[in-house]
Parts: sequence; C-alpha cells; structure tokens
Amino acid sequence: MHARGFTALPVLFLIAFSGCSSAPPAERLNAPPQGAADRPASLTESFTYMVDNAILHDMSVADIHFIPHSSELSGTGVVRLARMSPMLTEYGGIVRYETYEKDEKLVGERLAHVQEFLTEEGCDMSRVQVKTLISGGRGMRAIDAIKIQNKGTSTETGGGDAGGAGSATASMQPGS
Repeated sequence: MHARGFTALPVLFLIAFSGCSSAPPAERLNAPPQGAADRPASLTESFTYMVDNAILHDMSVADIHFIPHSSELSGTGVVRLARMSPMLTEYGGIVRYETYEKDEKLVGERLAHVQEFLTEEGCDMSRVQVKTLISGGRGMRAIDAIKIQNKGTSTETGGGDAGGAGSATASMQPGS
C-alpha cells in the first residue's frame, strides 16, 4: 500500500501539470490597454470611425479620465483626448468635464490640465473651450433627470404595487 502511494504520486504530478504545456498562441488576443496590437481585429477601422463620431457628438471627459484625487490624466484620458484633438482642431467646440467632484481647486486643475494637453496636441485653443458641464448629446430634460435622481434606484411605488414591477421604467419617461 505504501509503495503504491509513491508510484501514484509521480503519475498524479504529470497529470496535474500536463495542462501547463506551451500551446500555440491564439489567433488574436485583445489589444493592449494603450497603443495598437500586432494583429488588429478586422473590424477595427469601422469601430474607430464609430467611436470618433461618438466622441465628436459627446465631447466630454469625466472623473474616470483622471488619476483619482489628482489632476493628472489617466491612460484612458490621454487616449480619449488624443482621439478628440484632431476633431477639435478641425471643428472647434466645447470639451465638457462632467464631475461629482466637490473640490473646486482640483476641478480647476483638471480643466487646466485638459487645456494644456490639447494645446500640446496642437489644438487652436481660440476655437476650443474646456468647461464643467454635463456631457453633450441629446440627453433628457433636467426636470426628468432630477426626478430620477431623487427617486434613486428603488422600485417601490408606495401604492401597493406588487414588487413595483414596471414603475421604475415608467418614471424614466420624459414628461412623467
């Protein structure tokens, strides 16, 4: 019995580590967080135009585009502003910084950092403004957004609705 245990141990070891063999790489892995992949996806060009159109429509940055508690742009912020820069150079416009940040000094530093970055990218800042505003796009009426924000995520109606099903959706319709 004791000898069998020593014989089974190497076999078990081989079985356990057989999955660690070097397999050929997949045809395409996800792109790295910054820059381009060696093997870009076939739809990259189409998606790039779609993202550029969305950026042109929205023209915004948010807290996610900055390193937390800092005015420094995060990698995501650098990529976003670098993509936005040629469009701002061509068309001008307002870059909206949407934030819940209460520290006015930090907000001012972030706005200045966005301006500095765009200037270094070659944007004509006489045609570009950087302001604290809600992001662009169609959005919804302010009164509707306030109602939804005040309600929170609760589905309770207070009127005895069984489970509140459908009440949250109904409250999100403009004009309700």
